[in-house]
Amino acid sequence: MLGQIFKGSCAVRFLANAHMLLKMASVEISSRSESTLARFRHRPAHSPYHDAVLTGSMAKMIASPIAWDTKLIRVGLLLSSILFLYACGGGSGGSSSNTPSSSGQSVSQTDTTAPVITLTGNSTAQITQGQPYTEEGASATDAVDGDIDVTISGEVDSDTVGSYSISYTAVDSAGNEASVSRVVNVVAVQQSDPAELTVFADGMAGAIWDLGFGAYDQAIGYGTCDNDNGDACSSITWAIVADDERGEVLEVSRIANNQDAGFYITTSSPYDASEFAGGTIEFDIQIISGDPDISMKIDCVYPCTSGNFNIGVVSGNDWQTLRVDINDLVAQDLNLSAVDTGLVIWPTAHAATVFRLDRVRWVSNPDADSSATGDTSAPSDTWVNPNLAGPSSPTSYTGYSLYWSDEFAGDSLDTNSWNYELGTGSNGWGNNELQYYRQENTTVREGLLIIEARQQQFGGRQYTSSRLTTQDKVSFTFGRTDIRAALPKGQGIWPALWSLGANFATVGWPRSGEIDIMEMIGGSGREDTVHGTAHWQDSGGVKRDQGDSYTLSGNATLADGFHVYSLVWTPQSLTWYIDDIQYHSMSLDESEDLSAFQKPFFLIFNVAVGGNWPGSPNANTQFPQRMLIDYVRVFSEDGTTD
Repeated sequence: MLGQIFKGSCAVRFLANAHMLLKMASVEISSRSESTLARFRHRPAHSPYHDAVLTGSMAKMIASPIAWDTKLIRVGLLLSSILFLYACGGGSGGSSSNTPSSSGQSVSQTDTTAPVITLTGNSTAQITQGQPYTEEGASATDAVDGDIDVTISGEVDSDTVGSYSISYTAVDSAGNEASVSRVVNVVAVQQSDPAELTVFADGMAGAIWDLGFGAYDQAIGYGTCDNDNGDACSSITWAIVADDERGEVLEVSRIANNQDAGFYITTSSPYDASEFAGGTIEFDIQIISGDPDISMKIDCVYPCTSGNFNIGVVSGNDWQTLRVDINDLVAQDLNLSAVDTGLVIWPTAHAATVFRLDRVRWVSNPDADSSATGDTSAPSDTWVNPNLAGPSSPTSYTGYSLYWSDEFAGDSLDTNSWNYELGTGSNGWGNNELQYYRQENTTVREGLLIIEARQQQFGGRQYTSSRLTTQDKVSFTFGRTDIRAALPKGQGIWPALWSLGANFATVGWPRSGEIDIMEMIGGSGREDTVHGTAHWQDSGGVKRDQGDSYTLSGNATLADGFHVYSLVWTPQSLTWYIDDIQYHSMSLDESEDLSAFQKPFFLIFNVAVGGNWPGSPNANTQFPQRMLIDYVRVFSEDGTTD
């Protein structure tokens, strides 16, 4: 207590103690009081010892007829010194903390402060039911011990909706404990609203189905009648009619002639309906008269189809809603990634029947198994860019201007410039090729157009690939074309970068003319050679060919890296290059024999599998095989417009 009271100047505290002893001092002390007070000549002006009168009073106060014993005085002085040392902190400058004294001893203080726990992340967390919970942990620090361990307790059942508490505890060496908690809420999976794809409603086809209504009819050789209410068909007709309950609906009628005929709603561009896997096709139907047994199917670019699916008998004459599980159609080989009919429907027995349709739609089911889409494509996302090196070409040339190009900088094919050619063509595209051409085998990634040949059963074929054209979108006459590409390889693989006359659809081949800018046939000893060729029909109707080839030096192949395949086309010549090395030239003129090469051409990029020239794949051919195209650039000569 005294140590707290007398903190301050040690001199003042000593004076106070001395003053108490002077009250008990002898007359001998009085005679020396003046000299004692003189030592404090710098005392404040209001000091009780300020003047001589006070000094005299003090002398009278302490003067006493009683002679104080000298020992008593000594004891008082000793006590004063002890108080002085205690108040001054043992002579060390006034500190009374756990600081060692001059004797080496210390005064100990008890640690009563608990550690501090800091959570990693938020004190409240939320996960969706079924989602694993990941513990983020916590850290703890103590003022004395520093970093200390944290004990975690509690469990989260991520499969059960509820609120769970996780506790975090830390104890320091003095036994002080701290604890905090985190609340983890497991919430139910939010049910998303099902998506709907309208096929028919309010008297019209949905936006996707731009080709509208049609029918096929066995009575006309399985020909079709489109958007004419069935006028061109013999067995089936349709019309938009007014229904008392629903307004405008679709009414389909057929006659009893034992001929297969069905009504359909279709599109010009195959539609990727993969999001509807696990969903349903739903439509409202009313049997007006005739056969109530109804069948349906969905087509996915001929010859792909779900096959016939019998719904069964529709009872009664009232409107009913029918539902067909899309997965059942996928199980019958429907490929949802390339659907081209929203519904094909007919009376099963081909009997005279009238029925009405309304609200035809595809409905997704977010809770159902959506893994089955019928698309057996090899996953393109497994492809890793090999980052191949190789020559490139200039972006401009003296005397030329860029007419058109595609650098493949996006993430999808530019369908303003390109078309997909699908199927098997006539007689394997005229070459007995083995592949089925599909849209799914083309991707655009990382600045590259990728055409992928796969060993895959589809449309009755064992292989699939892609074939792209610029027909009716980009065509040109004369100029320079540069295509930078890295080629696939393997026995039976046949990549080509080529062109056909723009009049091909009307005059056919070879009269249209053909210019093969690059062809390569895979197989041992052949993958180092590029072929450049022209094909045409002369004025006498005879097919003509002219071309040459170039072989790389050393052991390099055209699959090892990129090369630039170029064609320079003038009214007087066709000249082929690889990496700006000329390897063939053909003279042209304006005669009837060579007239095909004075007209516009369009481009074709494809990878064929098998065929007359390369032969079939063998056991050494590895799939998938890919042609990578970095860019295509077409330059026109200055002063020309084609």
